[in-house]
Amino acid sequence: MDSAPGRSRETLYLAIQRDGQRLATGLIRLLHAMSVGVDLNPSDFQCYALLRIEGPMTPGEISQSMKLATGSVTVLIDRLEARGLVIRDRHPDDRRKVIVRLAEPSGDIPADGAALGIRDVMLTLHDRYSEAELEVIADWLARAGQALTELSAREPR
Repeated sequence: MDSAPGRSRETLYLAIQRDGQRLATGLIRLLHAMSVGVDLNPSDFQCYALLRIEGPMTPGEISQSMKLATGSVTVLIDRLEARGLVIRDRHPDDRRKVIVRLAEPSGDIPADGAALGIRDVMLTLHDRYSEAELEVIADWLARAGQALTELSAREPR
């Protein structure tokens, strides 16, 4: 992908930083819109999406990942379980622990945003890029996602 003529690396970084913050805000708004569309509160939907992406987790792992108190996660899991979206099982490696997994099938909750037409919007957006450019975008997203996961796991300074 060619940058605009005359844009320095620093200028490009500042644009990425600014637009990255706009993207984060847009993702928060989208998360809320998706949660409303399936009649879940945003935290419950976030947990559901987390389990869908990461797979089964212990309540402690959910707590750490979502930065919520363990008591809050217990109540959150109770709500998802009452709705038939998750199941608590004994951990396969440590019978003293509980593992939370999505119920099969995971019901009427699409975590992919199908109801909002996200796929169509993204396909239209991607049409303007070559396959080589999409490779760079996919690589950047994977690396940025990993970096954000690592940063969110750190203790605050």
